[in-house]
Amino acid sequence: MKKFTIEEDYLGEFVDPVNYDLEVGGDDPSHQFYIDLAKQVGGKTLEVACGTGLVAIPLLKQGIPLTGVDIVPGMLEQAKRKSEALGLSVRWIQGDARTFDLHEKFNFIYMTGNAFQAFLNNADQLAMLRQIRKHLADDGVWAFETRNPNWVDCSTDLNETEWMNYTNDKGFTVRITETREYDHVAQVLVYNLYRRWKEDSVEKERVTHIAIRYTFPQELNALLERSGFQIVHQYGNWDKSPLTKESPSIISVCKLA
Repeated sequence: MKKFTIEEDYLGEFVDPVNYDLEVGGDDPSHQFYIDLAKQVGGKTLEVACGTGLVAIPLLKQGIPLTGVDIVPGMLEQAKRKSEALGLSVRWIQGDARTFDLHEKFNFIYMTGNAFQAFLNNADQLAMLRQIRKHLADDGVWAFETRNPNWVDCSTDLNETEWMNYTNDKGFTVRITETREYDHVAQVLVYNLYRRWKEDSVEKERVTHIAIRYTFPQELNALLERSGFQIVHQYGNWDKSPLTKESPSIISVCKLA
């Protein structure tokens, strides 16, 4: 069985942060969920795998004191440009979620954008959760989401299928297609993404890869318990509806056990 690791070519999706924002930016129901939770908990907030600040900045606009950590320097540079343009005070820190150490505790820690799925094996998941526990205040709250596995998501399709079109930072229309291959034993789905556009009559193409791990609900609960967390709430969607087999997400709100 192949051992999937973050160190492979699975961070290529994040080397162009400006166009990343154009592709996936915009309002999302997750923003309000984490804003409400941060306000409810109060105190200092930490976002792990914060990327370009797509969720952190809406929290900052609400006056929530926040620190953001991410492994990709370019994503943090984009986040810094955006926050400075808005006059927002925030710490952006480059670090690996599996090993970072800020030597302080936070009242609320969250990870969103399904970033939990970027930890592709048991060792990486446990290492990340160990660092979360290390940084969480005794009465703190840890929250994150992951896609709820189903047999439609966990399938292989080696034929290119349409994903989306968008206008990039140079004004060109980019067409994105994908193929995907699921490793059932590793529970990892690999997407191959093909971006194609025409620039001054010249055909351009950029190919990236992204891997995501699917963790099943009972497996996830055991992992959290093993890592010293107690689940306070678990939802299936951002409206706080119950988790069922049809739910798109597993949204977990935890405290220290």
